Amino acid sequence: MSSPENRRSRTVVRATLFILFVCALVCLPFILWGEEFVLPLLVEREQQAGWLTAVSVVLLAADSVAPVPATLVIMFLAAKAGIVAGIVGGTLGMTAGVLAAAWLGRVAVGRLAPRFFPEEELVRLREALQRQLALTLACLRSVPVLAETSVIVAAAAGIPLRRIVLATFLPNLAVCTIYSLAADDSLLTASLAFLGTLVASFILWQWLRIRPGRGA
Repeated sequence: MSSPENRRSRTVVRATLFILFVCALVCLPFILWGEEFVLPLLVEREQQAGWLTAVSVVLLAADSVAPVPATLVIMFLAAKAGIVAGIVGGTLGMTAGVLAAAWLGRVAVGRLAPRFFPEEELVRLREALQRQLALTLACLRSVPVLAETSVIVAAAAGIPLRRIVLATFLPNLAVCTIYSLAADDSLLTASLAFLGTLVASFILWQWLRIRPGRGA
């Protein structure tokens, strides 16, 4: 009979492989098609605020299954249609993207999860994710690839959609606000905004990690 340490080690290995598998799925569209098509779609509607907002929402909604650079979309929208459009359109689009990623996780990836985990380990994974759901999803909202991966994994493990949406809505709003306020067509500002969201996420993760019960 294997020891508890060996069982935990096998669970960690399986979880790591599962997460890498989902990351590969998220990265695959970027490898196959690239993201060059996004900017022309936005530029084509840059003089039409309503249409630009609609196109941006659709692009962000498809972020989990299509090669869409969310930072570029939000900042372009805010620069051309205004800060409010960037915040509102970006938040709606990112929230729709969470719904799409959760659907993908539940319907497609969820069927593959039992191939990685026995039922008992899958239950333990789901319970662990539920304890740290808000912390995990919130702190990864600004991290490319991992933002989508975390939602897909949570949904595949059986986390209810409502909890996923609630855990990501305010972080989505915060990320969109930061990028919209920084939308001045400056590469330096865009880089600082991106780094700022990463630093803020890391600080939040560290703060909540050392306060038991706050990450649930």
